[in-house]
Amino acid sequence: MNIINVENLTVAYDKMRVLEDVTFKIDAPSINVIIGPNGAGKTTLLKVIMGLVKPMKGRIEVLGLNPVEKSFEVRRLMGYIPQRDKVMEGIPMKVLDVILMGIATKRGWPRVISKEDLEAAENTAEFLGIKDLMNKTFNQLSGGQKQKVLLARALISKPKILMLDEPFNGVDVISQYSIMEKLKELRKMNGTTILLVTHDINPMMELAENVMIINRRIIAFGRVNEALNEESLSKAYGGGRIIFAEGRCYSIIGDTHHR
Repeated sequence: MNIINVENLTVAYDKMRVLEDVTFKIDAPSINVIIGPNGAGKTTLLKVIMGLVKPMKGRIEVLGLNPVEKSFEVRRLMGYIPQRDKVMEGIPMKVLDVILMGIATKRGWPRVISKEDLEAAENTAEFLGIKDLMNKTFNQLSGGQKQKVLLARALISKPKILMLDEPFNGVDVISQYSIMEKLKELRKMNGTTILLVTHDINPMMELAENVMIINRRIIAFGRVNEALNEESLSKAYGGGRIIFAEGRCYSIIGDTHHR
């Protein structure tokens, strides 16, 4: 089942095209990792899918809806972790309140929190192993703990689509793998479709079902062993190698940080 359909999509900022003639389909459920060099349009692509950015031309359908015309309806069915989330900086919010934002922001006024909402927050925190953090202050947490709380905020509404933009920046390796295991569970148990933007594909090799390599245009998109090769990396980054070691596949690229 196609949950996201994009056809001939072009997006421009001040007449500068950041995405051009992009076409792809994403099936549900699936885990899709998006990579590409700095300025490739990865974050913009996520924003277009949410209806936050209007394309210059092309067609996009998410969950059977046009996200530009039905942005609020589409976002109610999504969970999103933006890159460098600074919403809570300087605000002494409790972890519980941060998680509940994932429900409150998807409702009209008045945004009243119910007993069922509190139970949902507790269940989501328990699923992610952060129930003991519920009464702590968000800004006092470690990078890995913060990211799990933001994931809980994205998951409390039980989204059909979960989008994560560079979710592992500043996150320790143990927390990375813990989060990846939970993403696998979400796909398997809940049928969640996941789109994850990252600058380091190597830790994602065992997580991703599909990889999209993008540099304003789609360079390659498909199963990891089909889409990820030296030719596609060269087209996206100007070079790259694929190495197999101890039964695992690793990519080596020159670009070290991408947005």
